[in-house]
Amino acid sequence: MRTRHTRDVTWLGEALIEPGKLVFRGQLGSAHAHGHAALQIVTIDDGAAFLVDADGRGLSAPAAIIPAGAEHSIEAQACQGMMLYLEPTSVIGSAVTALFRNTNRNDVREWVRLGKRLVNVDVVKQRHLSFAAHEVIAYLVGAEGQPRCAVHPGVEAAVDLLPGIIEGPVKLSDVARTVHLSADRLGRLFAHEVGMSFTAYVRWCRLIRAMEVVRDGGTITDAAHAAGFSDSAHANRVFHEMFGLAPIDARRGVRLT
Repeated sequence: MRTRHTRDVTWLGEALIEPGKLVFRGQLGSAHAHGHAALQIVTIDDGAAFLVDADGRGLSAPAAIIPAGAEHSIEAQACQGMMLYLEPTSVIGSAVTALFRNTNRNDVREWVRLGKRLVNVDVVKQRHLSFAAHEVIAYLVGAEGQPRCAVHPGVEAAVDLLPGIIEGPVKLSDVARTVHLSADRLGRLFAHEVGMSFTAYVRWCRLIRAMEVVRDGGTITDAAHAAGFSDSAHANRVFHEMFGLAPIDARRGVRLT
């Protein structure tokens, strides 16, 4: 068993958030032991990150893939690199999660083994974060990771509607009624055409809104209310569950693009 003390390192860089995906690139920091709802992909441009699993096994590696729910800690020693967080129920997230079939999802050795697929990916050369994330996904799952476009008019109407109602409770049945579909039909369409469940999509929309408010100078409390969270503690909890990082830590050094 290998463990070592992780020290706090400031996260500094830029981030892009969109439904089902958060991409961060810049100086990576440390995160103490946690398990979050997002699937996490780590790539280091120069150096290595030290990862520890729930059983205390520790490895240094230039890249790793950590499945959703797997407890881990990370020390990046202020390395430059990229973190890609994916909604595990999305098309992309499901394709990457499938790489863990017949493996021990909680073993750091498996995270590093799968991460070896990414050692030749140069995310620095891609100026835009979206293109960098696309290249990483293509290396991992190829065409399976290509996002699907919503084509059903009911789905398009629902997606257009959500930003205007995200501040309050959002129910699938209410949205379905507004776009003239049954709740079951709209739910199936979201899963097929958007690539994630309606509930997961709403959660990401709330996180996007919260980060936009913080980016524009609002407080965490302002962001929580604008995004429909019950309070700042709720927003903090959801943010940490998805990314293993508190909003205040992201606010200090991360620029949302």
